[in-house]
Amino acid sequence: MTSLAARAEVVKLARELHVAPEDLAFLLDSDPTAVRRVRQGMYRALDARYRPVFEGLAKVSGLIPNSLAIAIATRFFGPVLCGMVASSLSPDRAAALIGHVPLDFLADVAPYVDPEAATPIVRRFDTEVMVPVLRELLRRKDHVTLARFLVAASDAQLLAVLPAIESGEDMLMVAFDAELDTVSDRFELVMSRLPEDRIREVLQVAFEKDLFAEALTFLSLLSDQTLARVAEVAAGMDTEVFTHMVSATDRESAWAELVPIAAAMSPQGLRALLDLEVWTQESRSALTAAAERDGRFDELVRRLTEASARPD
Repeated sequence: MTSLAARAEVVKLARELHVAPEDLAFLLDSDPTAVRRVRQGMYRALDARYRPVFEGLAKVSGLIPNSLAIAIATRFFGPVLCGMVASSLSPDRAAALIGHVPLDFLADVAPYVDPEAATPIVRRFDTEVMVPVLRELLRRKDHVTLARFLVAASDAQLLAVLPAIESGEDMLMVAFDAELDTVSDRFELVMSRLPEDRIREVLQVAFEKDLFAEALTFLSLLSDQTLARVAEVAAGMDTEVFTHMVSATDRESAWAELVPIAAAMSPQGLRALLDLEVWTQESRSALTAAAERDGRFDELVRRLTEASARPD
């Protein structure tokens, strides 16, 4: 059975291999953790042989004026090599150089910076530096690279640049392309503080562009309190939104991801969800089985009982 997490990992692996995700469809039924390890191990293995060269170039860059170093890099090295060398720069050195780098070239280089090296480098940058690059990556729809760098940002940086992500679709895809096993706290930080109109926009985009599978991937990682907030917003939307969410869950067999969301709903919201005509006997059974595996079945029954005891 394909999981949404496995699907996200296949998309990221395809990016590293420069192939279409469809070419790696045979991996969709694999353990997402195993796919992630292959991707990360491949990146390190391909890079290791040339690491001394990258480190040497990084040291040499400190011996010449910043503007000259950037002129040489942009003219002769290209974005791939520059990204590899940037991974070997100290955060202070990277901060000193970045003001001399053309915006387009920064966006070209960003995909090739080692994700493990990105955190100390990104956290050294001012918001004024980050926002133009973020907007250029958004223009290019490079959500994978955006996810890497937003995850690397500090809480203050993340909240400062969040308004620059104006599209609900972009926000959704950046979340989907992040490293899901390590960044649930970042999702929590954003969604717990996101205005209700932005939450509504994300859910509306998920409905209109058939992206509920992507939404479920990260929504299921949120705390019950934040999920309850999202569910409250969703409850005020058209029933078509809930119907589409159930249909997407059924299509992707994503019942494990739906259970935490259902458990966070108010009793009335849960009853409204389960009263939708879209449900079949098979889908109800699948949700029940997922809730039992998750340990939330009794909680769902309690909420439904509470809803039934209240007058409409």
